[in-house]
Amino acid sequence: MRILVINDDGINAKGIGFLAAELAKKHEVTVVAPATEQSATSHSVTLNRPLRVTKVRPNLMGGLPCYMIDGSPVDCTKIGLSHITKGEVDLIVSGINHGHNLGSDILYSGTVAAALDAVIMGFKALSVSVSSYTPVHFDAVAQVAARLIDEGLFDGPPNGTLYNLNVPDLPLEQIKGVRATRQGITVYEDAIEVRVDPRGNKYFWMAGKLTESNVVDDTDVSLVRRGYASVTPIKYDLTAKEEISQLSCKIDKIKLHFS
Repeated sequence: MRILVINDDGINAKGIGFLAAELAKKHEVTVVAPATEQSATSHSVTLNRPLRVTKVRPNLMGGLPCYMIDGSPVDCTKIGLSHITKGEVDLIVSGINHGHNLGSDILYSGTVAAALDAVIMGFKALSVSVSSYTPVHFDAVAQVAARLIDEGLFDGPPNGTLYNLNVPDLPLEQIKGVRATRQGITVYEDAIEVRVDPRGNKYFWMAGKLTESNVVDDTDVSLVRRGYASVTPIKYDLTAKEEISQLSCKIDKIKLHFS
């Protein structure tokens, strides 16, 4: 299988190195990643300046073809598919993200967005994250992702679905299994720190602490906390379809006239 590997933590991040090396054992792998960390950039695209592509040789990826782009993860997807591989790809894998992408985190994630953009373009895609911001067991996460791919998760034609994989930061033998599940809710206590620079000017530092509330048993959040790897199927259509009928009734009652 021909696989394009992308991330949002940058070309020199450990996660993408472990993932690319593991996938290259059985597949033809090309790596396209941002020059610097692009966490929480979501689906941003660079429109106001030119983008530069540089061929590189990161230590963790041996002789694999690797390209660095001075842009966002989604930039990497677009250029990686349209220019570098010329669309001759069977699967896009984004990760391994340093930190989970569970629940509402997926709305902010550059890792998820890079994979989702590939789905929008008509390709199959998998996003991969580990549930720690200081991960230790990248090898286990990479093996879980590779096993899912090798055992047929992506058999069949593209179906407009992204598979979002989150794996606990545990040795492989301690991961309880892999479960298909739905997206949960992640709630953060926002902490915006106000600081003062040496010239006496205020500046703000965004932070946040994940709370333990709103954890439902059958969601991705709960499963990963319990030691399982979770796979959540995600669509890019955000329409609340169940609301359309009620919304139509409300609009009909308003009887707006513009003539």
